[in-house]
Amino acid sequence: MMVPLTAALTALFVQGGIVAPDSSRPLFFETYYRVVLANHPVVKQWRLLETIADGEVRQARGAFDPTLTAGWNRKSFDGTRYFDYREMGVKIPTALGLDLKIGYEQTGGTYIAPDRRTPAGGLLSAGISIPIGQRIVTDERRNALVQARALRDYAEGERASQVNKFLLAAAKIYGEWYESFRRRALVDEAVELADFRLRAVRRRVQLGDAAAIDTLEARVEWQRRRVQQLEATNDYRNASAVIEGMLWSDDGTPAALGATAVPSLEGLDAERVDSSRVAAWLSVAEQRHPAIRKLLAKVRHGESERRFALQQRFVPAAELTYTPLADRTSGLSGLGDALGAWSDAKWGGTVSLPFLALKERGKFAAASGKLEQQRLELAVMRRDVGIAVMTASNDLAALDALLRLQRETVAQARLLRDGEQRKFDAGESSLFLVNTRERQVIDEEIKRIALEGKYVSARAALAVALGEPARLPVP
Repeated sequence: MMVPLTAALTALFVQGGIVAPDSSRPLFFETYYRVVLANHPVVKQWRLLETIADGEVRQARGAFDPTLTAGWNRKSFDGTRYFDYREMGVKIPTALGLDLKIGYEQTGGTYIAPDRRTPAGGLLSAGISIPIGQRIVTDERRNALVQARALRDYAEGERASQVNKFLLAAAKIYGEWYESFRRRALVDEAVELADFRLRAVRRRVQLGDAAAIDTLEARVEWQRRRVQQLEATNDYRNASAVIEGMLWSDDGTPAALGATAVPSLEGLDAERVDSSRVAAWLSVAEQRHPAIRKLLAKVRHGESERRFALQQRFVPAAELTYTPLADRTSGLSGLGDALGAWSDAKWGGTVSLPFLALKERGKFAAASGKLEQQRLELAVMRRDVGIAVMTASNDLAALDALLRLQRETVAQARLLRDGEQRKFDAGESSLFLVNTRERQVIDEEIKRIALEGKYVSARAALAVALGEPARLPVP
């Protein structure tokens, strides 16, 4: 279901109070560009990549959530309570790899293992688990969090890259719409002029001031331009339908273009591109281009993986635990006394070291190879981005020069046409030559319009090369 554009969007269409005499409302390219970026479902769909990546980061952070545990285990049979175990604890992982543990346990019953007996009021414990081997630099939890953050940056770069491509396609669509609109207006004007000339020639023939063959010449020219008018009108209608498909309202419903909306390139006047601006654009692309940001994220991911594999390859797995103990009735002060005395406590430690470390060596070699691949890919991409910026800058500069030259050509073709018209009015030329000169004017005008439409795409292509889809660079 098509709905009118929102009032805010309609207001943007007439920004600056520019309204054509026929009450048409210009849809400026910058306005169209912002609307597509803000509302189009394809752009919104790619934004969901960041939401998904944020969820992955949040999931990785879950490994550092404090954990509360509680358990109760009792056995009774034939009137005898064999055992009754109660225990509670809180485990607090930290970003440094240390695990803090606070616990309480109480046991009772007839048959209890000696190492599990507690005072009547229970036993408090507060300990720490310290990695002294592999996990001292990083561990699975910290490595997973680093990689999740790198993947989030990669997803953001992928989103920006896809939005870039889509906005470039949207800019080309606008350029085609603009070209078809200007071409139709030009042909409409040509048809009106041919119709006026046909009627004038008929009157001159009736008055005996022109040969009857001139009527046929004027009629054939009118028919030729009428065919061009029908083709241009159909092209404009199709282009309008395509451009309308790019417009969406804030609430996610398709927006109607409106019968009075027309394209306008106001604010996109061609300007010369100099070397200082190109150097600045190269610097911007190096910092912001999504393809580079994606590969930088991949390199960070690879570095994290290689660092973790390096630790597993050369450092044995070792861990030390220390847990002071105190009677529950003594409370926290009892734990403090136990901590100072180093006597009432549980100690523990583990060490593990594979003899050949085949798994660890293989993992380290694979991670090193992947990281080197990613670094080489990043180097190539940086060069490709620089080439893309240079190419887009050259295209923009070439279009600037072509537009200036083509505008001069159009002006000169008009002078030739006007001169031929004056000669015809004086009886020194033929209608055929006048029509020929006028066709040259129309052909040169169409070339100029096509170059203006390409200029829109060239500006968008430069924005894509710079990695800034939301902002068109000013030459």
